[in-house]
Amino acid sequence: MALPEHWIPHRRSDGEVIGWIDLESAGPAVQPIDRLGRPLSPVNDWNDAEEALEAIGLGFLTHRFAYRDQVVRIRQVYDDRVIVTTALTDAVGDVGDEFTLAFPVGDELVESPEP
Repeated sequence: MALPEHWIPHRRSDGEVIGWIDLESAGPAVQPIDRLGRPLSPVNDWNDAEEALEAIGLGFLTHRFAYRDQVVRIRQVYDDRVIVTTALTDAVGDVGDEFTLAFPVGDELVESPEP
């Protein structure tokens, strides 16, 4: 899926996109959307949406996730796909399996409790 045209990118100070703001889908509320394309709770205005995105940032991308009953981590995030791997470290011997997920990831990828 291509990014919807009505999603407005929100960038941190270094220019990296940390999410989007959707002014149309939750009207009259404003919908912040995280870097994986998942909607956060609707908020009242633009400033609240920016604050919600700043609060989660990109740090959550380093968490472990569950995908098809496997623990995975995110290897790369693009605007049209997300690559996850069962290799939970960057160690040379930890090869793991990779899966390419469509963007936005939806409910097929959920945060997993840290071991």
